[in-house]
Amino acid sequence: MKSVSQLFLVYSILSIVLSSCSATKYAAVKQNESSVSAIKFLDEYIMPLNPNFQNSVVGGLSGIDYDVKQNQYYMISDDPSQFSPARIYTAQIEINENKIDTVRITGVTYMLQESGKQYPKFGTDKSVKPDGESVRYNPLSKQLIWSSEGERLFKNGDTTIVQPGLTFISTDGKFLDTIPLPKGFHFTKTENGPRKNALFEGLTYADGYKTLYASLEEPRYEDGLQAAFEYDKALTRILKFDVASKKNTAQYAYNLGALPVKPTVENDWNVNGISEILAVNNHTLLVMERAWAKGHDDHSFVKLYLVDLNGAENEIDNPSFVKNPPKPLTKKLLFDFDTLNRHIDNFEGVTFGPKLANGHQSLIFCVDNNFGKSQVQQFFLFEIIP
Repeated sequence: MKSVSQLFLVYSILSIVLSSCSATKYAAVKQNESSVSAIKFLDEYIMPLNPNFQNSVVGGLSGIDYDVKQNQYYMISDDPSQFSPARIYTAQIEINENKIDTVRITGVTYMLQESGKQYPKFGTDKSVKPDGESVRYNPLSKQLIWSSEGERLFKNGDTTIVQPGLTFISTDGKFLDTIPLPKGFHFTKTENGPRKNALFEGLTYADGYKTLYASLEEPRYEDGLQAAFEYDKALTRILKFDVASKKNTAQYAYNLGALPVKPTVENDWNVNGISEILAVNNHTLLVMERAWAKGHDDHSFVKLYLVDLNGAENEIDNPSFVKNPPKPLTKKLLFDFDTLNRHIDNFEGVTFGPKLANGHQSLIFCVDNNFGKSQVQQFFLFEIIP
């Protein structure tokens, strides 16, 4: 039988080992906690348009996220199972001397419904429409979450309503769970709630993966008019969720900028909205506004803002920004992509990448090419200046 002193020694050594393992695990999954004073453009990479990978068409890349430990990227396609089943790609992005050498698709995962089946081919089932817009990886749970905009369509007297979603899946595509939609965020047949194609375009984790933020691209009907040329008062929302309970704990008003150019034709596709968000630290978000206007079809207008959540007013109990004007979040312009004087396509995804040679964090953007023949599949690399 061991003496008390011997047992204490064994216990002490075991405690140190376990503590060391825990610290190592935490260090491996610790989120970026940094500051951003500016970003510096480094490189542009153009991927071949709509290539085929394992019998799937690579395109519509609407979200991107980086897994540091595996040094791989997850990219979601917004294909509603039209060209290939709804899917997420894994990829390697090789960066050398502040240049993107290559973007190489390494795998494809088909997202599964709760039934365990793939999503049906587009147009065959009116009750289902996956429309992937953002994807984020949680290294603590080793799970993915993806957002879908659903569908709200009235055509020739026919109505299609498919509710939006925030869905947890395993890395092999299996359905795990969903986050319940808060009141006022369900599609309706009347002009109430969210607008078509104007929902959860952006997702980001914060607070060590304890918090999830989701952004609406454009205002709900109750929150007022959409952004327009010479109209910069449009208000959309950024929602805060507790990851453990999946409860919506806060909603913030976000003031969208005006459409920067005058459309030649008024239609539903003239838009300025939030296309993605990314947490810099526990109280700061990068918010990407992306605008498009008819008559300027070959160019998107993209601006990146820093948004401070400190002191932000929680509007979760405010059902209408029209009836009860809120205090919007404070935002500061960080970068205007038009200053690059080059083609800017439909930017929808952004993630932190690996550290650069000088120790600064990299930032990588990807484009949703809409599977178009005239669009460009771009990736942009930036350096973050702390």
